[in-house]
Amino acid sequence: MNKTAFLAALILAGCGGGEDSATSGLPRGVTADGIRIGAHSDLSGVVATWGVSSTNGARMRFEEANAVGGIHGRKIEYIVEDTQYQVPNAVKATNKLLNIDEIFLMVAALGTPLNNAVMPRMFEAGVPNLFPLTGAVSMYEPLHPMKFSYFVSYRDQIRGGVRYLAENNDVRNVCLQAVATDYGQEVEIGFEQAVEEHDLNVAYLGRHKGSETDFSGTATAIKNAGCDLLVLGPFIKDAILIYTAVRDAGFTAPVVGNMVPYVPEVAPAGNGSMDGFYAVASFRMLDFETEKDADTWAGEWYRRYVEIFGEPPAPNSQIGYVMGDLTVRALEAAGPDVTVEKVLAAIESIDYYEDPFGGPSLSFSPTKHQGGDSLNLYQVQDRKWVTVAEGLPY
Repeated sequence: MNKTAFLAALILAGCGGGEDSATSGLPRGVTADGIRIGAHSDLSGVVATWGVSSTNGARMRFEEANAVGGIHGRKIEYIVEDTQYQVPNAVKATNKLLNIDEIFLMVAALGTPLNNAVMPRMFEAGVPNLFPLTGAVSMYEPLHPMKFSYFVSYRDQIRGGVRYLAENNDVRNVCLQAVATDYGQEVEIGFEQAVEEHDLNVAYLGRHKGSETDFSGTATAIKNAGCDLLVLGPFIKDAILIYTAVRDAGFTAPVVGNMVPYVPEVAPAGNGSMDGFYAVASFRMLDFETEKDADTWAGEWYRRYVEIFGEPPAPNSQIGYVMGDLTVRALEAAGPDVTVEKVLAAIESIDYYEDPFGGPSLSFSPTKHQGGDSLNLYQVQDRKWVTVAEGLPY
């Protein structure tokens, strides 16, 4: 279905809301004084730290908009359903959000398999999927009027990181160690594309289960392969285990991962054992120990977050806040006679959005639904993440 035909169908779908919307001629999820936005996220499962912090960040931005009168007089109601990071729960949660809450937009929903499972029924109901908390390529490819991603994809993060390190180091032989999941496969695709683009030689390709903890044999194989650069596609714990194992084995070449291990817990792990590790991401994680008492926007934001939620923010709190801000801007630009198609057009018109936390800018267009304009390269130095390069292309 082409975009024109899709939007025509969307107009019909958007008129199928509840009684308030139907009798007033407003889209589903929109009333004279309110807009209902939904999310399915992990609030009590294996990645609840990500889900809670990201939805807190988005909620904080929505409440800021409500505090000054809402969006053209409409207050945002943000309805978040707990999935415990399980696909059946995401399906159940989405059914509730669509059929009972009759949401207007889905914003900051968490998880690749969960989003993939529910997007078709969302789109059938005329509800866009905005800025899901995952870097999967499927969040914006194939190009679709109702799919918009905040992140540069896992695949393209790896491409950008390999490109930079290969161009700035004597790299010919490259190695990859990735977790054997759909996520790891996306990393592997980015690795393969980078190898082809820069005429590199693959010296080693390894895959592991997410439950593995002993990487001594893997480390020996990587060292013996003669790698000039090791690319990692793991989660957090296995990133730490693999990196420390290869360093203990005497491997000295650069090691780079993507945004997944770019978290506060990695930098000080192993009493300094992670020093030297690189990560590529399309956002910047603030050092709140430095910012929290500063007379800066970030310092004030930190203090307001703690006052509201009773705990310090996490990196995903920042990300959720930006996702919320992008949504608020699109709703404001859509005007008082808001429709889904006006919101989508408003997002596509966002050009060079400046991340308030200092990360790379974001832009969208009718042909670009992946927001990040560039990447940053970070490295663990003295147990802290330090920015070593900005504006990396991908």
